[in-house]
Amino acid sequence: MVEQFQENIKVELNNNANVYKWETEKKIPGRSERDSVDIFGQTLGKPNWIIEIDATRSDQVSQKLLSRTALWGIKDPIQYVAILYPDAHKKGKSACEKYLRYGNEIIHKINKDSSIVGIFVDPDNDSVEVLQFNERCHFKVNGKECKNMNEAAAEALKLYLSKHCVSYAKLKKCWGKYVNNTVGSSRYKNIRVKTSDGIPVYSYTQFRKYGFCSYWNEFERICKKKKISIIKMKKIYKGIKGVPFVYEV
Repeated sequence: MVEQFQENIKVELNNNANVYKWETEKKIPGRSERDSVDIFGQTLGKPNWIIEIDATRSDQVSQKLLSRTALWGIKDPIQYVAILYPDAHKKGKSACEKYLRYGNEIIHKINKDSSIVGIFVDPDNDSVEVLQFNERCHFKVNGKECKNMNEAAAEALKLYLSKHCVSYAKLKKCWGKYVNNTVGSSRYKNIRVKTSDGIPVYSYTQFRKYGFCSYWNEFERICKKKKISIIKMKKIYKGIKGVPFVYEV
């Protein structure tokens, strides 16, 4: 099924009106390595496209990212697309997403014109989720877009304080290490909001980028308990009765 899927993608891309030539199982010329790209797109004067199709196994995803970056992405820009379907245990998606984000940071540092896109295919609910890691806005807090994790955390606290008139002691009890009242602490930033007893609130700022660390996961759980929605933005395509549509969350 995967081999047929790979062939169908190649045929579809070659039939589209684009200037690229698309091949399957492409090996880099002049090297002894046997690593081959599932689907490879190439044309003069534009970045090469690398499309890999795999199950959501983070070990395979990270190995391929390292291999393709080393072989194709050191001297020239690459557009890397990982098409992933659920593995046998239907786990590993979050870990794959993490390594794709890490990989995007690395190849973008190597060449500013390189990037990675993650496409998660889920046949069970007829959906395709597309993650483009170079987008500036990654979060929404109750529908409001935020550029980064720090801004999202500050917005969540502002939203909570706008609905709950509490003292600093009660706020600290609810949110723990994610709030502070120490002026000048490098790990906290003044959110320009005060508690009911007049104490300025400083929010935590040292989350790991893109939201993959225990601190951020815990913060999300607290927000959920407080009925504050914090979500990472992504595009999800779903099919209903054969008619595709797209919505963004």
